[in-house]
Amino acid sequence: MKGMATARVAVIGAGALGGELLHRLLGLHVQFMSLFDGDRVEAGNLVRQRFYTPDDIGSLKADAFRAKLETIAPYMELNAESRFIDAGNATVSLSGHDLIADCTDDLHAKNLLDRACSALAIPLVSGALHRDQGQVLLLHARSEGIELSRADVYAGRIGPDQDGCDMQQVPMDTIEAVAEGMSRTIASLLRGEQVVNGSLDLYDGGERRWITFKHALTC
Repeated sequence: MKGMATARVAVIGAGALGGELLHRLLGLHVQFMSLFDGDRVEAGNLVRQRFYTPDDIGSLKADAFRAKLETIAPYMELNAESRFIDAGNATVSLSGHDLIADCTDDLHAKNLLDRACSALAIPLVSGALHRDQGQVLLLHARSEGIELSRADVYAGRIGPDQDGCDMQQVPMDTIEAVAEGMSRTIASLLRGEQVVNGSLDLYDGGERRWITFKHALTC
């Protein structure tokens, strides 16, 4: 994989988790980045989405991010698009990137990104939040187990309490912890360090600790 200075990273979702991750990608000196989100900034977002201010309410999140990054990170080449990734545009939108960071809060979107990254052979770092719990999952990196999918890691069907996330129930420190976990995984990938496909890092906000599970590969 390309190094941090030349890698093209796509962040899907510019909400609470996406904003915290983007802030950390600045610290990694990622210079080429794409951002995809079709939402607008709402007043209720401001509590946990710290990139936005009251002046941004009603603006497209992608536009608000572009304006801020032009000021705080003028060196960054940012492609910010005000649209959601869907089955009709996923391939063309993600092609040409070296790494995808999934910050969506919808399991249908996560499954779509999983399939697209598998087809395109692009590493996927997926973050998830549910109340005071968080997860970071790595898939499709160029190492053993590249063929693993979300279905191999998670069993069962999508439940009604998992189909979407009420961010008002997620503590800020849990959001920060998951963004930091995603950032660490992304840094390892960009540095060319050895990584494990199917590695699932679970964060317990109550205990403030991480537990890592690695998928057992079969011959």
